[in-house]
Amino acid sequence: MQYHYHLQGFIYNLLKGSKYDYVHDREGYKFFCFSNIFPASDLEKDDTRTLLISSPDSGLIDYLHGVLQKPWNQYAMIGKMRFKMESVEEFAVSPPENYLISVITGTPIIIRIARETMQKNGIEAKGKYPYIYWRNNYPVGIFINHLTNNLLNKYAEFSRSDESKGFTLLDERLESKPIFDQFVFKKQVSTRVFLKGFEQVVIGTVWQFRFSPGTSRDLIHFAMDAGFGERNSLGFGFMNLLSNK
Repeated sequence: MQYHYHLQGFIYNLLKGSKYDYVHDREGYKFFCFSNIFPASDLEKDDTRTLLISSPDSGLIDYLHGVLQKPWNQYAMIGKMRFKMESVEEFAVSPPENYLISVITGTPIIIRIARETMQKNGIEAKGKYPYIYWRNNYPVGIFINHLTNNLLNKYAEFSRSDESKGFTLLDERLESKPIFDQFVFKKQVSTRVFLKGFEQVVIGTVWQFRFSPGTSRDLIHFAMDAGFGERNSLGFGFMNLLSNK
């Protein structure tokens, strides 16, 4: 089940040699995310599985949609597993108008907090790393603040890029308002992933969120496509839309 690194490599290989080749080496945000391979039950030969890839960059999604239908991409290698490509579909997730919009994590959200920030909040965490993964025994306010700042920083960087295609810059008055008016913690999980050549344990959490009324529609669309929190290009923070009332 620790296939994050292999799936990321699968996507990078699809982009290799294209105008999106630069995404692999881009510093900071990569602006794509992906789901788990689901359903997550025991896998037998000839079983069918589904993978979703999301990005606020519609051009990148168009390219992936096209290249995955090429004859030479009839099979996909994910680590040591070989899959036959049965079908490829492209679609957009459109949150309904005039409703409160709720989302739930499809994959855990990773948030790292600077040790200095933790100390300022009176928390002495174990270890010597400069950053600490947020855990459910730490204040929720720290998590929400970092999650919000991460989302706004990603959006600001993307909306100024050539790939944004219509995403508008946020009004500063909107940025000062809470993005979420409801957030429900579900559970905490630990996962092993390969980072910088080493297997590491990362701590993530699963949540349900509701966007505050008046939140920018562009920001909501972006958040759904880019993913929440950190390590989105490793498949963390993939979000699913919930039915709304």
